[in-house]
Amino acid sequence: MNLIKQIAIFIIALNFGVIYSQNDKKLSFGITAGFNYNANGVYTVKNSSNEIIDEFDATKKTGYHGGIYIQYKSNSMYVRPEVVYSKTKSTYDTTDFDQTKIEIPILVGFDVVKPVSIFVGPSFQYVLENEFENIDAENIDVQSDFAVNFQAGIAFELFKQIRIDLRYEKGISDNILSIKNDSNIILGTLNTKPEQIVLNVALKF
Repeated sequence: MNLIKQIAIFIIALNFGVIYSQNDKKLSFGITAGFNYNANGVYTVKNSSNEIIDEFDATKKTGYHGGIYIQYKSNSMYVRPEVVYSKTKSTYDTTDFDQTKIEIPILVGFDVVKPVSIFVGPSFQYVLENEFENIDAENIDVQSDFAVNFQAGIAFELFKQIRIDLRYEKGISDNILSIKNDSNIILGTLNTKPEQIVLNVALKF
C-alpha cells in the first residue's frame, strides 16, 4: 500500500472520528504544528575516481512542520496517529541541505502525573523533495523515498484543549543520497538519516 493510500485511509478515519467523538470522550482530534532542530548524517565529498576528498558533519538548523492528529485514550494510556508535513534543514560547511517530507508518527503514550505524559513510537516518512544548495535536482539521487524513524518524548496538556510536547527523533536506518555530475559520476554522498529535537503544539477541536 503506497503512502497516498495510507494518508487517504487516515483522513477517512479522521472524518469518522469527528462524528464518533461527539458521543465518545475517549476519542479526540485536532491540528498540530511546531519547529524542529535537525541535523542529517555525514556529507562525503569524492573525486571522479571515487576517492574521498573530505567529510563534513551537519550543522543543525531550525525547520518547521504542521499537520493533523487523532487520539484514542483509555484510562491512562493513549494511541495517537499523526499526518505531518515537515521541512528539515541542515548545513554542511557553507552549503545548505533541505528535505521536505510527509511523516506519519504512530505514538503510544502513558500518563505519568496529570497533565504530564510520556510517549514513544515509530514515524514513517515519505520524502517529497531533497534540495542541496547550488546543485540541480536532476543530479541528486536518493536511495529510497521511504524511511522509518523513532520518536520519544514528554507532553504537557493545558486547559484540556492545548498540548505541548517535546520529542526526540532519530532515523533507524541509513538512507544515502548521491550527488552526481552530468556524466552520472558520483561526486558526493550524504546520509539523510535525521536526528532532531521537535517542539510541537497541538490544538484539540
